[in-house]
Amino acid sequence: MPYIAIGLMSGPRDGDVLYLEATPDMVLIVGRREESDICLNYDNQVSREHASIVYDGQRFWLEDLRSTNGTYLGKERIYERVELHPGQLFRIGRTWLRLEPTALLVTDSDETSF
Repeated sequence: MPYIAIGLMSGPRDGDVLYLEATPDMVLIVGRREESDICLNYDNQVSREHASIVYDGQRFWLEDLRSTNGTYLGKERIYERVELHPGQLFRIGRTWLRLEPTALLVTDSDETSF
């Protein structure tokens, strides 16, 4: 089963790595809502539905969802969907995240060991 790995690089969860099941045409919502795929409810600069990370089966994409405080790829604010490469840092509110260098992990069985 393939997984996507997202590292939290700042804030109270600094150092955590989230492993989420990757499917073709996967859309992950990053936001302050508890129901978000990646919930950043501790960051008051994050909108309820702030940004999305899309995996189309080959590439990753980052898109701002008309958030109040913007989404940044590195130091650049993004205004349209941009390709997100493994190892790249991006910022949602005040929280820095990273698509891990080994962003897509494939396991041989249903059991995973991270």
